[in-house]
This record gives sequence, C-alpha cells and structure tokens, in this order.
Amino acid sequence: MCLRVRRFTQKESLTVSRWLKTCRNAVQMRRAQILAFSGQGMACKDIAGHLGMNLEYVRQLIRTFNREGIEPLRRRPRPTGGRKLTEEDKSVIREVATAPPQAFGRPFNQWSLRKLHQFLVVDKKMITPVSYGTIRNAMKAAGLSFQRTRTWKRSSDPAYESKKNASRGSTRKRRKTDR
Repeated sequence: MCLRVRRFTQKESLTVSRWLKTCRNAVQMRRAQILAFSGQGMACKDIAGHLGMNLEYVRQLIRTFNREGIEPLRRRPRPTGGRKLTEEDKSVIREVATAPPQAFGRPFNQWSLRKLHQFLVVDKKMITPVSYGTIRNAMKAAGLSFQRTRTWKRSSDPAYESKKNASRGSTRKRRKTDR
C-alpha cells in the first residue's frame, strides 16, 4: 500500500493553498507541494522524482503530517544572538589563548582558533558550548588575535647552523641594472 496524506481539514487545506500561492520561503513551499501532490493521489516515489528530493524525506513529511497535522511543518524562525559568554568564560579564553599550548599538554607551538575551540569546548569543557565566531569575538574584545601560522623545517643535523648559509659564497651576486 502506498503512503498518502490523510484527508485535509478545511483549515489545513486553506493553509496549504496559501503556502502554495504566497509563500516566499523555499522550504515551506516544498512542504506544501509534497502535501498537495500526495493529496492529489501521487505516490511518494513520483513526488520525490518530480521535486528532486529524497524519497525518505517525502515519506517522513507525510507521516508527520498524518500524525500531528500542519503545525509541525511550519518553518520556525531560528534563534538569533547565539549563546553569551560569562565574564568567567572570557577570562578562561584569555588565559588559555595567551599561554603556550605545551603548558596544557598539547603537541603544537601555537593556538589556532579551531584548536583553541577544540580544547576549551570539546575536550576539557572549560566554557559553555559556543561557536568559533564567539571565541574569536571574545579574543578580539580582549585585544588578542590569531596570526597565520608559518611552518618551517628543522634539520636534525648537529652542524646545521654552520652549513645553513655556507652556499652564499659560491653563488654569483645579481647585477644591478639601471631601470
């Protein structure tokens, strides 16, 4: 047996119709199209192919509608502002960011934003879970910044320092031109 939407109530029918005509939100529009196509008798596989969507998503949306109605399918506004850091969190960020990573048992020489976030939020859970941007903003407010990490190779040769610039004498100097 093919999965289809249950009969629309009058209110649900008006809502889906309004979404199809006036909705400017692409997610809401696709949901309305799925419900409308299913209400007209189209199979889930055909709806997914016609709209270029995942078959399981189409089935899940129809099941949700049949169980809970139209309300759960409304697009909810996302919360804005993100999480806020306390003064204690900000001071922890300042302390850790200004200390060398080796002091905390890390095998690298400098903190990157990603490594600092991993250490503070994921590994040690020293601060409340926040995004990279929130940590960056806290550091900027404290007058700290990240510089691009430069890497170089070191030689294990004990005479490296004496040999390092030895080839300068054997190469020609460039001629100066009058330009």
